[in-house]
Amino acid sequence: MDETLALEPLQFFEYEHKPGHYCLMLSDRHMVDLLDVFEDCGQYGNGYGWAGVARSAIRSRAPELAGRVAFDPEAGMFVAHGRDPEALRTLGTLLREALHDRDVLSELIETGDPDWFD
Repeated sequence: MDETLALEPLQFFEYEHKPGHYCLMLSDRHMVDLLDVFEDCGQYGNGYGWAGVARSAIRSRAPELAGRVAFDPEAGMFVAHGRDPEALRTLGTLLREALHDRDVLSELIETGDPDWFD
């Protein structure tokens, strides 16, 4: 299976203008269906909220990724980036699970540091 399809709706790519730098992105149109999960947990389901989910996933499920990815979310977009494509792919797999399993998403929101969601 093509790795792009394996992570959908997340997009993984190497920056054309910056070879050796990679991006994992989720646009707001893919966040809408899960806004209620965030709201039930007292958080916003925007790009900043997904950065909180990513940090929570790293802390609880993949601590070996700590320090290997950086985040640059916007209100309407989640972005993780860095020079370690394998770390970003692993994070993408964790986030894809949360995108497809509301219980996993809820757990990651509830166990994350509230400051991570701002």
